[in-house]
Amino acid sequence: MAKKPVVLALDLGGSNVRWAVVSRQGDILGRWEQATASLTEQDSIIQGLTEVMLASAEEARSQGAEVQAAGFGVPGRVLPQEGLVAFSPNVPALNDCPLIPSLKPVLPWPLVLENDANLFALGEHWRGAGRGHEQMLGITLGTGVGGGLILNGALWQGAGGTSAEVGHLTIEPEGEKCNCGNRGCLETMASAAWTVKWVKKELNKGASSWLRELWEADPTAIVGETLVTAAKMRDPLALKAFERVGQSLAVAIADVVLLLGLSRVVLGGRFTRAWDHFFPALQEELYRRLFLFPPEAVSVAPAELDDDAGILGAARLAWDSLADQEE
Repeated sequence: MAKKPVVLALDLGGSNVRWAVVSRQGDILGRWEQATASLTEQDSIIQGLTEVMLASAEEARSQGAEVQAAGFGVPGRVLPQEGLVAFSPNVPALNDCPLIPSLKPVLPWPLVLENDANLFALGEHWRGAGRGHEQMLGITLGTGVGGGLILNGALWQGAGGTSAEVGHLTIEPEGEKCNCGNRGCLETMASAAWTVKWVKKELNKGASSWLRELWEADPTAIVGETLVTAAKMRDPLALKAFERVGQSLAVAIADVVLLLGLSRVVLGGRFTRAWDHFFPALQEELYRRLFLFPPEAVSVAPAELDDDAGILGAARLAWDSLADQEE
């Protein structure tokens, strides 16, 4: 009796690697997670990935399934065609890593690699909030701001491993200098790390907030989740911070919508837990800016898949690679 075809999907993060066995329909049939913080050398990462993937494939086989391919999501700049990780800020050991060429000799399946924000968008388009939309922008709000584009139903992969870097669209030309070297990037206006930085500056100027006592006792205690909690408690400074997040997102979204005629924008990442506190400002500013594009033709929605978006995006990438080989 033929075994059920499945793929392996892996999401490599700074603290953990998460992986799953996924069916052609996008059903997760088994999932695992392992700490990666102790893996500081490329060789140990390659060896660790090889071991867990072979073990997972064997377990899948014992359950009547057969792995056909594997997809990897990595934060940072990747070169999908070459299978290389050029730069990964959350997993420094993967900088300049020939990930796919290193794994190919020891793994018996086709292997594909992509940036994790692109896979977030692909996963949400396949099984989440982007279903049914041929044109979609995915944005992740976390420590930074990532993005992924779906055009004509397929993931858009730009030249040189760079595409949909919405976090580095310029919102304020004379704004803060971003870590990328540009000034006034969306990331400096809407990410958790930069919003925390902005709040601390406002506190230093004397802004009214119950965060002041916490800031004076230990400035490092204020993080993105702190701001989400403060906004839910109607703290005036936190509310102002998320209004700024919403307005900044709207500027970037309007630019992309006017350029590409998108019908759907999906926002994910942990910072979106403050959705109720930034979305009204986002929607108001977006409607104000879409003067050539009917505002009702584009919808902005929260992600539906939580941490599974990247996993399912990696799985879809793997299935698509198999389809490409068959053509």
